[in-house]
Amino acid sequence: MQLLLRRKAKRFPEPKWQTLLDLQSHVDDFRSSRMKNGDGLTTWHTIELMSQAALSYSGSKESMPFIQTLTARILINTHTLTTPKLDPLGLYLSPYSALLNHSCTPNTAIVFSGSTLILRSLAAIPAKTELFISYIDTTYPTSSRQSELRSRYFFNCSCSSCSTGITNGLPDPRPDHNFDAIKTRVVELQAEASTLSPDRAAALLQSALGLLGQYPPHRQPNPSILHTAFLNALATQSWAIALSYALKAYFFIDPLHHRLSWHPVRVVRKWVLLRLVTRIAGLVSEGDGSIKGLEKFGINWQIVAMGLFQEVTDGVSRSHGSSSPFTTEVKAFGKDAGMGREKCERDFLEEWAKLRKVADD
Repeated sequence: MQLLLRRKAKRFPEPKWQTLLDLQSHVDDFRSSRMKNGDGLTTWHTIELMSQAALSYSGSKESMPFIQTLTARILINTHTLTTPKLDPLGLYLSPYSALLNHSCTPNTAIVFSGSTLILRSLAAIPAKTELFISYIDTTYPTSSRQSELRSRYFFNCSCSSCSTGITNGLPDPRPDHNFDAIKTRVVELQAEASTLSPDRAAALLQSALGLLGQYPPHRQPNPSILHTAFLNALATQSWAIALSYALKAYFFIDPLHHRLSWHPVRVVRKWVLLRLVTRIAGLVSEGDGSIKGLEKFGINWQIVAMGLFQEVTDGVSRSHGSSSPFTTEVKAFGKDAGMGREKCERDFLEEWAKLRKVADD
């Protein structure tokens, strides 16, 4: 609707408008697709409803077919606008970044600084090499990725990972009917948990994780359920449980899903873990009983916080850029907390061994 209003008010330069109209819409593919969304509607039905609303509220003189095609063009070409810490805010449309192709092993990642889209390299990129991003969550197996790309973007991916059946650098798991049944059940539990209060959702999410316990923690949907359970634990201020979930991701999932230590996702998750650790350190100093179960591990929380801070500062300039607001926030946090690099590597190794026990507990 904003595009239509700007166009109506003649605040959309003609060359830029034409560049937008040159983008693919896949309107015929949307119209013929029978895939349904979580609300039970086909995507085309959703496009029809959105277009009708946009026409009614904008007062545009454009035809309904034109607005439907414009809506389809937006759906197929937008990125998710996020904070620097990857919290979703809305949609971002650029006729230039929309031209980036997909790969399940991309050589760049998108981060945002305000409303500015930035591409961060994930590898050494020779001159004249095509830049790729990932349109979807590439931590799912090849069959799932292919299905999502066909249903949402209407193409078959032929990247090196899809061509060889590789996920996160490892061969795809063999077919397992028992796993398929468990996966169906845990996805149902996750969906049901999303309708409940955090206190009531916790038990369902723990049940889902229990069902998946016999499978590797990095195999989806284990990481997805674990992340949901982590956020739920934060919402209920269950700090010890949240720490256990975060450390499972830190040790057993993120190094496989995002192998670069400075991948934006890993850096952001280390930052969240650092903030959680500092919160726990404060509770320990106050003698708070809510984290009493962690006392048996004998963790020096100050050393852990120092080590995590070093990992974040070592990666954030590469993941987000030295001038990013997120990088500035990290540096300011370290300055306020009086964090430096005075602790020796042996101290970190001793404390990391204790953290590993928390993750295994």
